[in-house]
Amino acid sequence: MLPFTKAWLALPLLLLVACAQLGLEPAQTTDQKIAYAYGVHTAVLETASAEITAKQLTPREGNQILLLADQSRVLLDSAKDLASSDATTAQGKLILATGILTQLQTYLRAKQGR
Repeated sequence: MLPFTKAWLALPLLLLVACAQLGLEPAQTTDQKIAYAYGVHTAVLETASAEITAKQLTPREGNQILLLADQSRVLLDSAKDLASSDATTAQGKLILATGILTQLQTYLRAKQGR
């Protein structure tokens, strides 16, 4: 198994630990996980906007982040639409969207640290 694949498999565990550390009950159902991911999506957009305004991101970096965030939103919308009819595909799309958002958060945190 490739290291990259192992990282994707660890993602749900990381989310569970993060929720527990904040004292939040972790999302249990696919719908709850999708709702949580929408919140992360919103946070990424707000952070990117603030960093563009503060000139911590170049316009090109900001555009790339917004494009990736848009792609994650498409995946989340698709997962939401499929949640009741095809749970396996919905879960796969959710994992992809969450992976994109997690990477964007990591990148934005690194940029804030500069």
